[in-house]
Parts: sequence; C-alpha cells; structure tokens
Amino acid sequence: MDGEFELRKFVAPEFVFGSGARSPWGRYLKNFAAKKIFLVTDNGIISLGWLDEIVEILESGEYEYEIYSNINSNPRVEEVMEGARIYNEEGCDVIVAIGGGSPMDCAKGIGIVISNNKHIKKFEGVDKVVMPSPPLICIPTTAVVLLMCLSLQ
Repeated sequence: MDGEFELRKFVAPEFVFGSGARSPWGRYLKNFAAKKIFLVTDNGIISLGWLDEIVEILESGEYEYEIYSNINSNPRVEEVMEGARIYNEEGCDVIVAIGGGSPMDCAKGIGIVISNNKHIKKFEGVDKVVMPSPPLICIPTTAVVLLMCLSLQ
C-alpha cells in the first residue's frame, strides 16, 4: 500500500444489567443524542408486561419510539428485513433490544442492514460488515427478570 490504509471502526452494543439497571440505560439515549428509539422485543416480553417499564422511561424522557415485536425464536431473514424497513420508515436513530437472544440477534441484524444498506444474506461469512450499526443498547431478559424481582421486594 502506498501510505494509505483502510480505516475501520468496531462499535460494540451497550449491555445494561445489574441492580438498578433500568435507571441508567436511559442516560445512554442522551449520550447517543437519540430522538426516536426502535424497541426490538418479542411477544413474550410484551405479554409479561416487562416492556411497560421501558416505555414509561421513554415517555418520561419525551422520546418517540417504535415497537417491533414480529420476532420468532432464531429470527428469520424476513423479520430482520422487515425490522430494517420499519426502522428507516419511522426515522429511528437508536435501537434498544429487550429480551433474550432472539430479539438481540434480530436487533443486531437490523442494525447491520440499516448501516450497510444491503440484504442480510449478503453478510454471511467472515468480515462482511463494513459499516458499524447505529447505536444499539441491549437489555437482556435476565436483567429484566432480576429487575422485576427486585421491584417486588
């Protein structure tokens, strides 16, 4: 190479967990200058009422949000692509994944599709993601279960 190099950046998602985790994760939204949040979860989390507290925090911070829950176990290509389409249509700028592996995997896929503007199948293999995802905050189900238990005490 003649003095030029390829600049690359790796952006890791923020995982929020532990006692009191439901409070500080909202600060990350401010750090990211978030305007509209794309909440990625599944119907199990919704039916248990665990999403309600997250929505409450968003509404108290006067954030706009869009909920995407069309996710099965082991998210399918169509679910990732649908999520990316909705994210773009709704003008979201930060992704928050709430739940277990399926919502988080889907959220990561959505982020990759959004930032690289390609079909998710184009990323099969190693070292295929050129541009990092939009900001991604992950709230694992285990953290949600712990928070719900702590709030019952």
